[in-house]
Order: sequence, then C-alpha cells, then structure tokens
Amino acid sequence: MRLSTVQRYWDRQAHADPMWAILTDPAKAGGRWDADEFFATGTHEVGIFMNRAAAWGVPASRRSALDFGCGIGRLSQALADHFDQVYGVDISPKMIDLARQHNRKGARCEYLWNPAGDLRHFTDGSIDMIHSWITLQHMRPRHARRYLREFLRVVAPGGLLLFQYPSRPICPYPGALGRLRFRVARWKALTATPRPMYMNGMDRDEVVELLQRGGGRVLDIRQDDESVPGYHSLCYAITRD
Repeated sequence: MRLSTVQRYWDRQAHADPMWAILTDPAKAGGRWDADEFFATGTHEVGIFMNRAAAWGVPASRRSALDFGCGIGRLSQALADHFDQVYGVDISPKMIDLARQHNRKGARCEYLWNPAGDLRHFTDGSIDMIHSWITLQHMRPRHARRYLREFLRVVAPGGLLLFQYPSRPICPYPGALGRLRFRVARWKALTATPRPMYMNGMDRDEVVELLQRGGGRVLDIRQDDESVPGYHSLCYAITRD
C-alpha cells in the first residue's frame, strides 16, 4: 500500500465523519460526536501521558512537541497546555484543514500537511516530545519503520518519544482450527468491498531493536489492548541520551 492510498483513505474519512474516524465509538457514528466532548478526551489522555513523563523525568525541556498523525487536533490542542510550541502533522490535507479550523491555541499550534514518508519539515534533535497514537498501524510496516527512524532523528537528546503500536491480532477462537478460522476471516475482510480500515502491527522485539539501533533508550513498554480493539497493542516510551 502506497502512502498516497493512505492519504486518499483518510481524506475520505475527513470529509465523511472525521471525529468518528479518529475515535470510532459505535455510539458516535454518523456525526454524533460533540466537539467539546471529543477534544476533552484529548485533554484527559494527554494529562495521563504527561504524568507518566514526569515520573520518567523527561522531556528535559518543554519547548516543543510534535503530534504525528494529528487528525483534527484532538491531542495537539491538549499538548499546547504543556509545551511552548506544538506541531501537528497529518497525511490528509482535509484533516489539516479541519485542525486549523478547530485550533483554539493560536500560533502555539501549527498544523502541517505531511504527505512524504519522512519528517523533512523538522531538523535533527529539534523536538522535545514526539507523540503518536493510533496512527502507525494504518500504514505498511515498511513505512512505519521509516517514521520510527525519523522520530529518533528529530527528537532532542533528553526528549521523549511516546507512541502506541499493535503487535499482533487477538485470535478469539481456541485451538488450531480456531486459528485457521481466524486467518480465513481476516483474509475475507482484506478482500471485501469496500475494504475496511487497514491495520498492521510489528513484533515488540523488532520494534525495540529498531529503536535501540537508532540511538533510542527504552524507558517503558506497557500493554494496552483497549487502544485498538482486536489487537494486542503496546505503548512505547523512548528517550535519547
């Protein structure tokens, strides 16, 4: 899957029902998210993340933060309460347009369309905290690997890279026959028309090896199977010395 395909998918979602596409609560489908309620979830989640960051003692500075896969700004708006400058990047130009419309933080939040497979807008070691949630799983692993390397390039020494990424699907059926049934169900989903939202994961050991090879140091890894229903999901906290 090319990144241009990912872009077209999320542009369609942004035109149709952007808040539900970002937070897929079945009760909120069809434009039933209230904007204040939607953005309040970001304030709550970022508060939890920043409390954990304080316990880890990073980032050393709070000058800048990057929200990768920002959508319409659910998390970047909240990050602006903790950092001097926040950048939100997304592959969908429509999502970026909506993020700018919803921006209540003025010049402290800047939204950038990023269709490339890198973070060329940002120089080496320029960002104190990089945050990416329920984003990397929507692209092929080869693209996710490149972005992880870019995160390590861009994050400042003493900074914090915090991201969520699934490891593998959860099989709901027991035994070998159940696993076969599960694989068939997944194959049918991938060949369905219209295709469902693309999902992928990466083994924990592979992610850790990639991060360490790029100069990252693991602070914390915790399981969070609620972030992506049907998948084992991991939350990674990484710094650079």
